[in-house]
Amino acid sequence: MRSLSSLRTLALLALCATGGSLSARASDAIGVRMMSVSAPERGATLALTVWYPAGSGGKPERVGANSVFAGVSALRDAAMADGVFPVVVVAHGGLRAAPHQSGWISARLAERGYIVAAVQPPVLEASEAARAVAEVGLRPADLSAALSAVEGDPSVRPHADMEKVAAVGFFLGGASSLALVGARLDPERYRRLCDGPNGGPDCAWFAKAGVDLHQVDVAPLTRPHRDPRLRTAVVIDPELSGSFSWDGLAEIAAPTTIINLGARGETPPWLEAAELGAAAPTARYIRLPGANAFSLFGVCTPRGAAILRAEGEDEALCKEGAVSREDQHAQLAAMIAAALLRGFSTLP
Repeated sequence: MRSLSSLRTLALLALCATGGSLSARASDAIGVRMMSVSAPERGATLALTVWYPAGSGGKPERVGANSVFAGVSALRDAAMADGVFPVVVVAHGGLRAAPHQSGWISARLAERGYIVAAVQPPVLEASEAARAVAEVGLRPADLSAALSAVEGDPSVRPHADMEKVAAVGFFLGGASSLALVGARLDPERYRRLCDGPNGGPDCAWFAKAGVDLHQVDVAPLTRPHRDPRLRTAVVIDPELSGSFSWDGLAEIAAPTTIINLGARGETPPWLEAAELGAAAPTARYIRLPGANAFSLFGVCTPRGAAILRAEGEDEALCKEGAVSREDQHAQLAAMIAAALLRGFSTLP
């Protein structure tokens, strides 16, 4: 199915696109600042975008704006609003996705009174399929490192309620968020990921590059990543759903909300997560009809679809349905915010 197999390449176009102009007044409620985070397991430093309720000052900016994506309005380097706020680490996923694809949900959560940390893992080139396998084990650690960066930053820490910490993840970011609350990949189930037709778009990438999952060292991918700081998680269309250990899912103690986009039968098999919801005793499983995987990407510019078409890519990424992308984002943000409140409400 080409529209979904292109998810890895479509967002990559944004890396080469020219920056967009500030087309709307920045929200006076949302601040944003760029930080760096040490990722010890990578031996590297990653970019970290922190969104938060804004106080005074700051420069209006359209974060992530380019010729394909409209970006999100915020106040760059504004002071943080007075108060203490729950913390959310956000992982959009996508092995070849451009930065700031999670800006739409990060900004909406910040507007609702959250500090949001969105880490940007390395963007992989088409020739780096072998590296993509290692990313499965590295990305949960990236999220924990992002949380540590927020916890240790002297300008952020006084405003961060470290008793209320959550993860929100899409696609591979959903799998990473599940790992933070205790899910583990099963070695044999992961090795069989690409044996059938439902392994997902990465399987074609692996096959073209000669990557055989039966031959890779899966030990780094299947080790535990549970972070005790996490109190709840919300995952949307998580990848690798069929590769998790049943025992690990049964041991998840944190309240977890799992959302699939689309009515039953419309969700691609590699994103189908109903079994995850049934296996994790603390999980609540929800479907959202009328949405699909493209709903998790940013709002496109008026020229976005034409640019994708000219580049030979799938313009469906920018196609508006009966419900606009903006309205879909508002609905998803409300669901995610409600799930976070539900998760935090179980705290002693």
